[in-house]
Order: sequence, then C-alpha cells, then structure tokens
Amino acid sequence: QKCLFCYAAGEKLSGTKELSTEEWKTAIDRLKKAGVPMLTFTGGEPTQRADLCELIDYSRWFVTRLNTNGVLLTKELCRDLCRASLDSMQVTLYSHSEEIHNSLVGESHYKDTVEGIRNAVEAGLDVSINTPLCKKNADYVETLRFIHTLGVRFVTVSGLICTGMAEKRYEEYDLTSDELYDIVREAKRFCNENGMEIDFTSPGLIE
Repeated sequence: QKCLFCYAAGEKLSGTKELSTEEWKTAIDRLKKAGVPMLTFTGGEPTQRADLCELIDYSRWFVTRLNTNGVLLTKELCRDLCRASLDSMQVTLYSHSEEIHNSLVGESHYKDTVEGIRNAVEAGLDVSINTPLCKKNADYVETLRFIHTLGVRFVTVSGLICTGMAEKRYEEYDLTSDELYDIVREAKRFCNENGMEIDFTSPGLIE
C-alpha cells in the first residue's frame, strides 16, 4: 500500500536486500540468547514474505505478534499462522468507510483488509484492530461499531506519528489534543458498553 501516514516510508533502501530465512533465524537465535521475551513481525508488510510462517514457527520460544495491513490474509495463510502458533495479530483498519480507508492507504484494498480480518477471526487467531486517527477518520465510534460486527473485541487507537510520510501532510490532517481526548472518551464509552477493550497508544498527545 501507499499509506499516507506510514512512519516507515521514505527511507533510502537502494542497494539493500532482504535478509534470507537463515539470516533471520540467526537473528532470532541471538534474541533468544539475549532473553528477549517477545517478537513482533512487522514491516513494511511481513505477509509478503513466503517464509513468514516458517519464521514464526521457529520463534515458538517467544511470545509472537504480527502487525499487518490484512490484505494478504487468506484463509490458508491464517490456518498456517495458527499452526505456527502465532500468539496475536494486529491489523490496521483506518475506517468503516471504504472510501476513507482507501484514501488513507493509497490503494483500493478495503475489501481485502476486511476479508482478511474475517479470515483471521474465523481461524481462531487472537486479533486486534489498530486505527491511527486523523481529521479524515475522526468518526471513530462508527468504525468501532463496524469492528464489533467482525467479532473483534480488542482495539488500539493512536494519534499520528510525525515521521516518515506523515511529516509531509501532518498539520493538514493532525487532530488537536482536545479533539483526540473527545474521540477517545467516546470510544472508551462505546467499548465499555459493548464488551470490547481499547488501548490508546499515544497518551503523550493528550494533555
């Protein structure tokens, strides 16, 4: 995707190459030796790697998490992730609105992401949905209503991280501290009333 606010975008990667499966396993071995308790597979988009399930399976000693846009979460991949003993998965969904979500990810993948979430829930994976907030998707409670229909109980929400792509249009889309507070307050109320759990991951943005 070409997410408008991707904090990992814009880095100069010419001349670099992906680590091989064996190189990643060496890195995982070193993390285990160092006593690191948890590994998060993220990116970029980790589901683009053909060896993702192999690396997660190799990491059974750790608590494992996967951060993904959900586009490639087929039924088969979700079953393979279960067999690899993935502990939890976070999928980014910007909005209940197909138009808004697609405008923020820069591609027409809303339906793929929603289908991926459904596939992950059906497979029995521990799924949470993350939504970075901006002026364009500030009707977050409506997104929560939609997430609730997908059978997802755990959600995280954040403000914009002003780095990467977000630096270019940050002021145009960023919410004020008061706006964020009001959205999170209403979101917490909705979650309490509907048996959902919410975590606001940008507490420093609210005074």
